[in-house]
Amino acid sequence: HLLPSRVITQFPAGIWIENIAVRSNGNLLLTSFLPNATLYEVSDLDCQTPTVTRLFTVDAVTSFFGITETTEDVFAVAGGNFSESAGIIKGTSCLWRADFTRGQPSYPELVASLPDAVLLNGATTVPQRNHLVLLADSILNVVWRVNMKEGTVDKAIQFSPEREASSAVNIGLNGIHIHGGYLWFTNDTATASPVTGNLETSMYRIEVNENGGAANGTSAEKVLTLPSVAIDDFTYGPGERNVKWIAANKENKVFAAAPDGKYAVVAGASNSFEVTTATACKFGRTRGDWHILYVSTGGGMINGTTEGGKVQA
Repeated sequence: HLLPSRVITQFPAGIWIENIAVRSNGNLLLTSFLPNATLYEVSDLDCQTPTVTRLFTVDAVTSFFGITETTEDVFAVAGGNFSESAGIIKGTSCLWRADFTRGQPSYPELVASLPDAVLLNGATTVPQRNHLVLLADSILNVVWRVNMKEGTVDKAIQFSPEREASSAVNIGLNGIHIHGGYLWFTNDTATASPVTGNLETSMYRIEVNENGGAANGTSAEKVLTLPSVAIDDFTYGPGERNVKWIAANKENKVFAAAPDGKYAVVAGASNSFEVTTATACKFGRTRGDWHILYVSTGGGMINGTTEGGKVQA
């Protein structure tokens, strides 16, 4: 089931690429989680060596997380502070706006601070209200909602149980996307399979209203279980296809899952550098690459060799 792939761009060891977005012109936008909060742009994807441009680094936080397009060529980027010794630092989360409508932005505009958030992870835009951005808090199991026009913040969905910030090692809510009237999300907390005893993680969905909150009387339902210790962000496609493509960072793999729940590994292996610490994936947006899946990675060490993050296609 493994699909052919090639390296689009490779970063030095120590650079962790956390998330990926695709501009309407086909260029990729990459957020870095380590060693700093940087937004990169990758252009000339069909060349042998695509061009990588460092757009900006935000000094106010140490890490960028999720990124989502709100209106054409305007992106919301989430960030916060993380240290390898202290972990996630509560009260440092912020959301920025990166506006490409007047050329490459030299610096993003701060939209909102989220002092009650702990770890902003996945991000998605509410389709009917594209000034509303939803952010997954992996520690509190909250979906925060930010109004990009007003700079206001509230809770769109609170999943139970709400966890204490001290359980920072136990990441829950991760990738989130609204698709077909539902908010789909991955849960990074692995549980033992009742059948095999092996660890597995799941994807869920919950019906949402036009403002991105939970529809009245609805609760989350499990839609997919994968033999993985940790699943990260995901996407749909190619085109209008309803196949889910899911980055499994601890296994160094990408899964493809059909609507009926059948799945296959399409990239990577536990001892392979192909998609080491796969973090997110997105399909291209041009006529030439709408069917190509771009996978961002955090890099890592295998058998004593260390590799930085990269983009694999």
